[in-house]
Amino acid sequence: MNTPKINNTDILENGWWNALPKKYIKWVRLGRFDRPVGFWLLLLPGWWVLPLTSLGLLECLKIMFIFLIGSIVMRAAGCTINDLWDKDIDKKITRTKNRPLAKGDISNSQAFGFLSIMLLVGLICLYQLNIKTWFVAISALPLIIIYPLAKRFTKWPQVVLGLTFSWAVPTAWASANENWNLGILIMYFATVFWIIGYDTIYGCQDKNEDEKIGVKNSAVSAKNFLGTFVSFSYLISFILLILSGYLLQANFFWFIGVILCGAHFFSQVIKLQDLNKNHPLNIFRSNVHLGLMLTIFSLSNHIN
Repeated sequence: MNTPKINNTDILENGWWNALPKKYIKWVRLGRFDRPVGFWLLLLPGWWVLPLTSLGLLECLKIMFIFLIGSIVMRAAGCTINDLWDKDIDKKITRTKNRPLAKGDISNSQAFGFLSIMLLVGLICLYQLNIKTWFVAISALPLIIIYPLAKRFTKWPQVVLGLTFSWAVPTAWASANENWNLGILIMYFATVFWIIGYDTIYGCQDKNEDEKIGVKNSAVSAKNFLGTFVSFSYLISFILLILSGYLLQANFFWFIGVILCGAHFFSQVIKLQDLNKNHPLNIFRSNVHLGLMLTIFSLSNHIN
């Protein structure tokens, strides 16, 4: 059974947050804690990279837990920055008009306070890792800040999102104190193209309204060749995942996982042909399953 929505938005009406005092629910909405898909998609590339490093299993699982907490709070921070930039745009879009900042439930100054707390927790997580990781993680901040503005100066903001959301790949690699090599660079770009593909599908929800008010995104820019664009993004991601696994000396199970991911990519492209039947939000969400599957196969690298 589908969870009820509020006013045709992607804000869920019922969930664990209903147990909280009503005054706290707006903070759950601001940080998107009621919609965990986003933090999973931020986290999973880091999770599937960590088992490919020289870390032992226990140390790998420990860092995976740190990444879990860090991804939750940094995704919340990123959403807050996005909503601060886009408050006036969000008011005009059906799906986003009930977000706390757009609706006026939270002021800009309150949002900055929430943002500070999320960044502080993120820094505490980062402090648990080596100094090399600090520099890599902090270097992503300009991308995090720039992404919400990208739709104002480029027709392809999903490229900027891909570069940003893929940062878990070099961060995870640095946390294992590995040396940089071509394999991890290719893994990064494999993730970039995966994100471009799935976020283009996500953007299909607002395509018509975005086009009317002049908001740029790849779902609008590629509207006449949407399936081809997403197919190309996923195909490049698939090829680069195979190549990076080879260069990083992943075991046989990794390649089985990538082949299954390829089948998942194909399934998404097929569903994309009929968005009246297959809601783009559901296709988008299915990428969490893809990322978890690849993580499980990656963890098999610890099987002797």
